[in-house]
Amino acid sequence: MRIVPLLLLICFVSLMFVGQTMYSSDKETGATRDIYEQTEESFNWSNYSKAMESAIDNGIESNANIKEYNINVQRVKNVFIKFVDFVGYGTFEMSKFGIEYGYEHPEQDLSFFLKFLIKLFWIILAVALIPLVVPVLAIIYLFFKGMFYVFKKIVGIRDD
Repeated sequence: MRIVPLLLLICFVSLMFVGQTMYSSDKETGATRDIYEQTEESFNWSNYSKAMESAIDNGIESNANIKEYNINVQRVKNVFIKFVDFVGYGTFEMSKFGIEYGYEHPEQDLSFFLKFLIKLFWIILAVALIPLVVPVLAIIYLFFKGMFYVFKKIVGIRDD
């Protein structure tokens, strides 16, 4: 399992906790809310999509005097805008789903699953960093060996 899907799972389970917390808060105060309407109003991607599209349009300018270049830059911008729009829209919809699921199922204990995912994340991170240990130890060894060699030259100790 790669680390990015694991981080996405951790975020998704955390959003379920947000929904469960909203439910327990509503239960304590005696309030009722339509969770689906709440998430639709709070997580509206179209507000962010327009701002993101104008930022990308303003950020990537094609000021060349070559017609073909300007056309190609515009096409790349269109593809990039659609990709960011797809990722953003998907993220917002999954966030809505996680919060709504947690709100509708407050009886489920997700803490075990979240703790398991976090432990799995640290294990994967440690396994990914293991190949870096040997070069770092070699660099430290060579550093101290070099310092010892310089010290011997300065003090004038000879090897017999």
